[in-house]
Amino acid sequence: MCVKTWLALICLLLPLSAAQAQQIVRIGTGDWAPYVDQRRADGGALGRLVSAVFAEAGYRVEYLFYPWDRNVLMLQHGELDAIMPYSCTPKRLQYGVCSAPLVQGEIVLFHRKDLSFDWRGLDDLRPFRIGTTLGYSYGPQFDAALQAGSLQALQNSKEDTNFRLLELGRIDLHPQDRAVGYSMLRQRFSAAELASITHHPRQLNTEPLRLLFRKDDPASLAVMRQFDESLRRFAERGELQDLQRALYSGDPDSWMPTLLAPRD
Repeated sequence: MCVKTWLALICLLLPLSAAQAQQIVRIGTGDWAPYVDQRRADGGALGRLVSAVFAEAGYRVEYLFYPWDRNVLMLQHGELDAIMPYSCTPKRLQYGVCSAPLVQGEIVLFHRKDLSFDWRGLDDLRPFRIGTTLGYSYGPQFDAALQAGSLQALQNSKEDTNFRLLELGRIDLHPQDRAVGYSMLRQRFSAAELASITHHPRQLNTEPLRLLFRKDDPASLAVMRQFDESLRRFAERGELQDLQRALYSGDPDSWMPTLLAPRD
């Protein structure tokens, strides 16, 4: 091939490479294994999923790990393109727009095994000391009860703090996603400590986990539409169902995404 032809190809590829380099989505998140895990190169189960979905849409993801409430502020100020994983609450819809569902989250109440505990409604929770995490939503009814001050809530900024307080008997209950709770207990507590804690089978709340994009931002909404379209193809291939099964089985690493070529 002649030199002129090579130069012509380079001139054609340079603008394309520059454009591709700009296709980066900055996503704010926090350690919430097995969904998101800062210590892993792939970012955890949802990190793998979201990166693969965006890759198929022609984007590269950069994850930034911050406290949950700081993620929200950074999204509102335009410092992040999206945050994850979040449930789609009315309060969050005041500043954000929710993507299509990624997986289904399941919030349960963890407690010590030596506590005789049963509940059917929120009124049954009034006598108990409940450890909650700053920036979390536990479902509309529970959130409203917390806001009204009708529950004995002790709020902490770190999730593992609540499990430590639970293990020490300083709180009675801790609402947490079931998969996240047991992952945290296995990673940060001894076998004896893990054996002392269980969860009540009744769900406090169950709803999809999603990405949250910035509201009233046309560029952000355009990226969300591309993400949702790519996510739809993943769902049609059965990948979201396979990931949900892997999460419920306690072995999220058994799921790996199928990577297809990006679409134009």
